[in-house]
Amino acid sequence: MRKLATEDLFNAYNKGQRDFKNLDLSGINLFDAQLPDVVLTGCNLSQVNLAYANLSRANLEKAQLKGANLSKAVLDHAYLQGATLLEASLLGAELAFAQLLSTNLENANLENANLENANLTAACLIGANLTAANLSGCVLTKANLERCSLFRARAANVAEAIVYPSTIFPNGFPGVVEL
Repeated sequence: MRKLATEDLFNAYNKGQRDFKNLDLSGINLFDAQLPDVVLTGCNLSQVNLAYANLSRANLEKAQLKGANLSKAVLDHAYLQGATLLEASLLGAELAFAQLLSTNLENANLENANLENANLTAACLIGANLTAANLSGCVLTKANLERCSLFRARAANVAEAIVYPSTIFPNGFPGVVEL
């Protein structure tokens, strides 16, 4: 995996390049970066600062974003299938219509995130914080909500999700597993 510096990424993007597959971008600072339609498939973005970044319609399939800061980032219509966002911060992030199928969001912070019409089918949300998140129209089919907090989440439909007694529902009460 080839390492790419922040300056080189911005220079190539500003010249019209959008495809940056399978690169090592770990630890770089992309605070407030404007990268709509960027393709970062398979990239290592661990510990990257993407706070306030615009990644609308970005392709982050199978990207590694462990511990990344995506607070207040715009990821509407982004494609993150199979991505790893383990312990990532998505505090207040815009994820409307995002595709997060089979995405690992274990221990991620999605407090106040907008996940309206996002698809989280089979996503791993173990220990994730979705407090006050907008889940209107969000698909949670087979999503694992073990130890997940949905406290004060709006329009959370967990009918087809995998819930546990440790799942905290929007009303603050723990979930119940039906046998």
